[in-house]
Amino acid sequence: DYLTIKFNRKRTIPITVLLRAMAAIDDGIPDEVAPIKTGSTEEILALYADVDNHPDRSYIQNSMKMEPVWDEKKPIAEQALIEFYRKMRPGDPPTLDNAREYLQSQLFDKRRYDLERVGRYKLNIRLGLDGIIPRTHRTITRHDVVRLIERMININNDKINKDDIDHLGNRRVK
Repeated sequence: DYLTIKFNRKRTIPITVLLRAMAAIDDGIPDEVAPIKTGSTEEILALYADVDNHPDRSYIQNSMKMEPVWDEKKPIAEQALIEFYRKMRPGDPPTLDNAREYLQSQLFDKRRYDLERVGRYKLNIRLGLDGIIPRTHRTITRHDVVRLIERMININNDKINKDDIDHLGNRRVK
């Protein structure tokens, strides 16, 4: 059992490649409070040590086994960013600048991806980020992705229940 992400309804990659790549991107939240700073294996395993502890299923370690082999001489976050770009845009030359610009525009650009006030409020409440991420920050952050993965692992380990999509609290009236 391992976790993958289907990014922009295109290709799937291991979730740990996205986590490592996000370490090389600025999401608008100060680096002092960022959960991912270097994207190293030890850092990611430590992030999920208290959640990914099922004796039969280790989602993060199994996802790391699906990654390519990293070069020890280069920063792992930059390598993951280039690998992410290579998977998403196979025809384009994978340079660090192209990869950084692509991920920045896909996730952290306010013109392309805006959560609005209600979306940020719901996300902060659901993921327990109300004191960490200000409600005025209306794009996805590294905290959001880390907590979403924690939530996915908890749901898969039957520690918490899935959301009821038919519940009226999850609806918006237009």
